Amino acid sequence: MAKLNVIRRYLGLQFHIQSEEDFNGIYNEVLDGVVMKGANLWVLGIAMIMACIGLTTNSISAVIGAMLISPLMGPIIGFSFGLAINDTNLRRRGIQNWLVMTMVSLLAATLFFLLNPFDNSTEMLEAFKKASIFDIALAFFGGMAGFIGILKKEGVKIIAGVAVATACMPPVCTAAYGLAHGNFSIFIGGFYFYFINCLFIGWATFLLTRYLKIQKIDNNKNLSKKSIVLWDVLIVLMMIPGIYIAYQKWKMEEGKTAPLTEKQKIEMLEKRIERLEAEQKMMK
Repeated sequence: MAKLNVIRRYLGLQFHIQSEEDFNGIYNEVLDGVVMKGANLWVLGIAMIMACIGLTTNSISAVIGAMLISPLMGPIIGFSFGLAINDTNLRRRGIQNWLVMTMVSLLAATLFFLLNPFDNSTEMLEAFKKASIFDIALAFFGGMAGFIGILKKEGVKIIAGVAVATACMPPVCTAAYGLAHGNFSIFIGGFYFYFINCLFIGWATFLLTRYLKIQKIDNNKNLSKKSIVLWDVLIVLMMIPGIYIAYQKWKMEEGKTAPLTEKQKIEMLEKRIERLEAEQKMMK
């Protein structure tokens, strides 16, 4: 029993997360990301244009650049952090600015694709049409890493890595592409990808804030109860399509790797012979 206590204490010390910033430092950094004006507004517009061009030209570097500079993650973290510390003002500003940023990005990207003469679908657009349970897991763990980056004084590299991994801007632009071309399956797929990223980044931020027991603005437990319940319901609902998409992908991969039966081999051989005979007739 004594050995188990020693091991538990050792593991606790190894995995303990210690904030390198005081509460005011963390709060101010989160608040800066929530703001929807000035530099953040300019960067949002630039990131949107870069993402649209990258998706149109199939440019990975342009899409990654848009992910790195996009400020869309700021209001998500702000809302989640405000919910965790019971800060009604921060929570309200976070959700309001997230809605505004999302609508501005969606409408501006839709306009871009309506005016863009090169409107063919590309591999990059295809990549953000469907989100599976793996993308949900990526968003959740990315959100945890992002908040840890805020806790560290030199967490810029972590936050940059999270921005690339969780990808908020490209799915919005993919949804806008579907909207501009009247293809609502693409719109729904892209927006679902974007929404689950936001939802699970926020959930991870909320859980980590509560786990670290960061100072609360208001200790009223009922203040954020409705929001937490609504969030839990959304999480369950949003996971269902992701699990289904992952299952469909698994079935496709299983079909590709399944060995051919004798009947299938004979059918393939007959088709090949027919093609060869047709080619010989054409040569004559």
